[in-house]
Amino acid sequence: MLELASAAAALALSCAILTWSWPLGDWLGVIDHPDNGRKIHARATPLVGGIAITVPVLLWSVVSIYWPDLTGGTPVPLAVLICGAGAALIGFIDDRSTVSPLLRLLILMALTVAALAISPQLLPARFHWSLIGSTPVAPWLAYVLVAIGTTGFVNAVNMAEGHDGGVAGMFAIWSACIVWVGSGAADDVAFVLLVTSLAVLAFNLRGKVFLGGTGTYGTTFVFGLLVLYLHNSWGIAAETVMVWFFLPVVDCLRLLIQRPMQGHSPFKADRNHFHHRLHDRFGKLAGLAIYLGLVATTSFAVAFDADLAPACLGALAFAYLGLMILTASGARAAAPIKIAPRD
Repeated sequence: MLELASAAAALALSCAILTWSWPLGDWLGVIDHPDNGRKIHARATPLVGGIAITVPVLLWSVVSIYWPDLTGGTPVPLAVLICGAGAALIGFIDDRSTVSPLLRLLILMALTVAALAISPQLLPARFHWSLIGSTPVAPWLAYVLVAIGTTGFVNAVNMAEGHDGGVAGMFAIWSACIVWVGSGAADDVAFVLLVTSLAVLAFNLRGKVFLGGTGTYGTTFVFGLLVLYLHNSWGIAAETVMVWFFLPVVDCLRLLIQRPMQGHSPFKADRNHFHHRLHDRFGKLAGLAIYLGLVATTSFAVAFDADLAPACLGALAFAYLGLMILTASGARAAAPIKIAPRD
């Protein structure tokens, strides 16, 4: 009952923010304007979609801290509140005035380490695998791997936020999967993420709002914390997590390798992303359907049966490679343009 009440309150707040997105975005100074280059959206659009997800989640964290019965008394809400808010703030500042990519990465790593210190349950003592059982990991190595992994994951999702409905759709899919497989604090916050992500998705698909850095940094960082909690406390296999996050992470790694090979900075924005190539080859709606269809079918499959993870990883790799080859002729190379929120 409390879970439903908190989700209803979160949805109401999210819808209020989305309804008043223009005056809020104008007041905060986060309006994204088309530039007739990479930013090809039809009109100026407020970057408040992430605020409509992150603010309800942070308020849930505050309530959970003062009402610990909601989450079984775990310190996870405190890590979500402090470090999730920090990540969201970095994204918000970047929306207003571009922050150096290196500085963003360093701050995200620091926030990850802080979250591990606040909530020791987030630091893995063992990595759980569906096929080979579990393998121990030294604490110092766990800190390094989690800091790099979380930072890379946040950056990958930020780079994937370039087509309406893409990242918001993935947020909804991942939230639903966590609600299905999780329990306790992870399940509660995932339910809040689910209803607010669906609300943002409805507005984002119509071009009314964009997620902005607050969403791609703050919300994605929270997902990273939830997955760590699920892996450590509930034994969710590493292969399951790899399936959920496969597309944005693999595409990010490809671009970080390919851009320097083409003589560009790895942080230079372009339209060579997987989602851009699908859009240019198949059209906006069909490209989005292919992208989210791949994420949804494989993510839900491993959520229902973790033993399907190897097959799903193989299917995702095959589909990604095949679609990259199919869309190669229409891919546009990187251009020396300024980094913007929608990479």
